[in-house]
Amino acid sequence: MNRSYPMATASSSANSDGEGHVNGQSSILLDVRAYSAARRNSSTARSETSTGHPIEVTLYTACPPVLSHLCVHCPGLQLPPADLNLAPKVIAADADFILLRVPVDIRGKSFHHYNDYFVYSFSHPKLDLLPKSCDSCFGDEELAILGCGGDKQQYVVAALEIRSPLDEFTFTLHLYKPGWSWTSQPVSVEEPLRDKVCPVPRTARTLMYHNTYKVIVIGGAKGTIGWVDLWRGILFCDVLQESPKLRDMPLPLPSKGNWGLFMNACAYFHRDITVNQHKGSIKFVEMEIIQPREVTKTPSKSEPVSYHEWLHQKECPPQPATCFFVPGRFKANTWSMPIPITSWDDWHLDCTAQLGDLQVDNPKHYQLLRKLMSSSGNKQETTEATISLGCLRMAYPALSMEDDVVYLLTKPASIGKMGMMIAVDLRRKELQGVAKLDSKKNTSFIRCYLASRISKHLKTTGTCALLLLGVMSALVVVYTY
Repeated sequence: MNRSYPMATASSSANSDGEGHVNGQSSILLDVRAYSAARRNSSTARSETSTGHPIEVTLYTACPPVLSHLCVHCPGLQLPPADLNLAPKVIAADADFILLRVPVDIRGKSFHHYNDYFVYSFSHPKLDLLPKSCDSCFGDEELAILGCGGDKQQYVVAALEIRSPLDEFTFTLHLYKPGWSWTSQPVSVEEPLRDKVCPVPRTARTLMYHNTYKVIVIGGAKGTIGWVDLWRGILFCDVLQESPKLRDMPLPLPSKGNWGLFMNACAYFHRDITVNQHKGSIKFVEMEIIQPREVTKTPSKSEPVSYHEWLHQKECPPQPATCFFVPGRFKANTWSMPIPITSWDDWHLDCTAQLGDLQVDNPKHYQLLRKLMSSSGNKQETTEATISLGCLRMAYPALSMEDDVVYLLTKPASIGKMGMMIAVDLRRKELQGVAKLDSKKNTSFIRCYLASRISKHLKTTGTCALLLLGVMSALVVVYTY
């Protein structure tokens, strides 16, 4: 690879020498774009690409909201240095497994790329090249990985592909198990429910029954995986059963502020879902988000009542327009459903919070937020008003797996390209952490993170940027970009 990103530097670390599991976390927030770097630690695994080039993958962990990351080193791969879309990409994660996609060069009369898929195990470093599937070309959002077996040291890769838009209740389930080839079989939705629970309005731009945004893994002896349409519902499938079927579970109804966005906007912008294994439940969050904006107001003139008043208005110079800033705001609702899943009626509202409810009591959080915003190129003085949370663009909520913390991608409304991650405890209504993103890698305001569980015995060595302030909760987010 000829792409090189600047590595994050440490402002604090898990311990003095950088060894050990960060704060004893059982999950990480993983940057979906890998760094191109030959860096190694105890998690480094090696293999070969389908074209015979050596490749190695290394995991570096950090405490959320700081992004952990992979380093992928493949000397034989040459890619356009400015094209971030060709960077190796994390697709899915479960247990101690990460599914990643790596572009591979094919040189001949023409020059182009195709993709290799690898399964990376970081607790027992191993890197498996997946065989090509002859039946289909999967979309990234359709793929899932499931850690299985008594010690979860085995895995299954699954993909749920819609057979035809005209046959919206029948899909094809593709499975791969190590040592075997891909298998495919049709699977059907047993009892479609979502159209009854939440009908799609005629004004919707998207009329598909199901459009997978992300995947959640429940696991268990049956290997339950859920392919999630974040606007509509979940299609659960017991992929380890001999005759698997799809079970439809609608999501909670959209909040009033999002009625006009339902099936007309990117669901990732407002919604997220995850599995809380500790409480045996599925968690869901929806946010009504109003972004901060500048408003221009032109002074209005009163209706003249006489000729002289009219003439005076004509001869007077027009009053300049006034610009003023309107802070943003949000409202968040979290829901949960117990596992095993039985009925849509089991969804219940957990907590509600609004931006105006949040407290920034910790002076370290306040100082870091102020520092990050003022260091991003703003020539104007950073005042109390400019570092208000209402001055931040916010989107792409990501739920913690253990509590009511939600992580948000943020960006100052009027400052450069700098992006940040913030952590908000919706139940306690307080800001819990702030972290700056790598501005050379995360140049667009899009989701760029995915969650992975990590072994409690994993040890890594490296210098990760740890801008976390306070004690952060563990996180499971399943986002790709």
